[in-house]
Amino acid sequence: MNRDNEENRGYGAENNGNAETENQRKAGGAGEEKFRNAGASAEEQTAGKGGEEKSGNEEYVFDFGGARRTNGYGGGYNVSGPGGYGGGNAGNVGNAGNAGGGTVSGDGKVPPELYERRRALSAAQPASAKKKKSPGKIIACVAGGLLIAAGGFFAGYFTYSGTLDEQIRTLLWVKGLIQENYYEEIGDDEFYDAVFDGVNGLLDPYSQYFSSEEYEAWMADSEGITLGAGITFSSEEINQNDRMLVEWVSGNSPAERAGIRTGMYVVGYGPNANEVAERGDYESVMTFLLEQPEGQPFVLAVSDTPDGEYEAVTLTREVFVANNVFYRSADSAYIFTGENATTLTGSDNVLSGLDEDTAYIRLVLFTGGASEQFAKAMDVFRQEGKKNLILDLRADGGGYLDIMCDIASYFCKDARSGSPAVATAEYRSGRKDTFYASGNLYDEYFSADSRIYVMADNGTASASECLIGAMVDYGAVDYSDIFLCTRSGEAKTYGKGVMQMTYPHLTGGDAVKLTTARICWPLSGNCIHGRGVLPEDGAQVVTENYNRETELLEVVNAVCGR
Repeated sequence: MNRDNEENRGYGAENNGNAETENQRKAGGAGEEKFRNAGASAEEQTAGKGGEEKSGNEEYVFDFGGARRTNGYGGGYNVSGPGGYGGGNAGNVGNAGNAGGGTVSGDGKVPPELYERRRALSAAQPASAKKKKSPGKIIACVAGGLLIAAGGFFAGYFTYSGTLDEQIRTLLWVKGLIQENYYEEIGDDEFYDAVFDGVNGLLDPYSQYFSSEEYEAWMADSEGITLGAGITFSSEEINQNDRMLVEWVSGNSPAERAGIRTGMYVVGYGPNANEVAERGDYESVMTFLLEQPEGQPFVLAVSDTPDGEYEAVTLTREVFVANNVFYRSADSAYIFTGENATTLTGSDNVLSGLDEDTAYIRLVLFTGGASEQFAKAMDVFRQEGKKNLILDLRADGGGYLDIMCDIASYFCKDARSGSPAVATAEYRSGRKDTFYASGNLYDEYFSADSRIYVMADNGTASASECLIGAMVDYGAVDYSDIFLCTRSGEAKTYGKGVMQMTYPHLTGGDAVKLTTARICWPLSGNCIHGRGVLPEDGAQVVTENYNRETELLEVVNAVCGR
């Protein structure tokens, strides 16, 4: 789960067989420099780059945060409210409609960050759930962060010109006084947890300190590596019988392999098919699921209707690499399976409402193997002779910039350059960096009369919004081609137009992720931070429906005239 080099990314050409297109070869190598530099200091990561042109090779993270970036602690299920569906997270159980607060996980651990509903690290975390941080790492990270200077370790402490910063000395003095004189015992872990809660409270919701355990889990999950069953439920009351609706099934997950589909209802559970308790209420189902150990089979009773006959499906919680791309047309469907989710595999999940010229691609996240998966899906699009595309970015909370640059290369319609600019970062210092697509492939896959449509909602954020910006600026879509699905009475994208960089600690394994720049669209200079894409821009509004397939069919009918 460590990312020491590009071979660990899960989609590099060398790692996953022969690249099928030139773009896939570029996708395979785009991150090599990025991960070579992952252990460098902040100064080393940014020095000598010229400050003007970027191609997505550095450790730039467009991570919105929301119900995705977890490492699968606690049962492998996500319960999401009406604010957007989760895309098959593991180990995160949130309150309905709560924008990221109130998270609980089955073994008392809280995942380092959510991926579709962002919350601050300190929001609604039980004290017992906090990750433990060793004092040596804490001191090194705090001192390094405040001083921003090179130094060394002496007797476990960070030194700067032979002395500690006066504020750090004061911090240690206060710690000593508290531990010696306070009427209740305060351990090192509790003290430094409180310190970092304060630091996180100072930053925006996208910046945070990672303990070494959190950072390892964060990096693993950005590869798509997850421990769980891969089911996202809705905690909304479906009807008087309180059935739980399956909102999303992660690609390449145990749930997908077991045949569980989005839109099914959970009506019961049990240790085996002969011992099924026919109860589908939230509390009972979640209590059962969170008690299931890794690798032990259990049964969910699922039905296509709340009160219909059920099928007893056996599944387990296990480690899997999630698929981020799904392809559907009227007579074919493809998913990605296998150890690294790179094997293009036929599926029976066709989308019969589409006309013969139109295909549908769902992009879950800009992480893991999304570049290679998207390239293969587009090759199917071309081989089937399709010319129109519905790109579904609902609840896609973002991911890595280099993956966005790869995928944007298919949608720069009016660009004349071989590698058009797709985003610009504006820093506090006034410096600007431009990021470029890894190619210009529009004419290889689309024709002059092709139409591209985008589905989005309030979970569409960051890299997704950046991709939409490039598509709008280069004429691949007009605002009227964007369909905004209503969530809690509101139709918009999230509105995250800032970028994060991650700074690993050289020796401790800790890391700090900081918001470092505003992100602007490539030609217009538009920054949607705090606003998002809105109906006032000309986007169309889709009726709110907790069954996401019903939303999709509304768009299909509008696009295909049925």
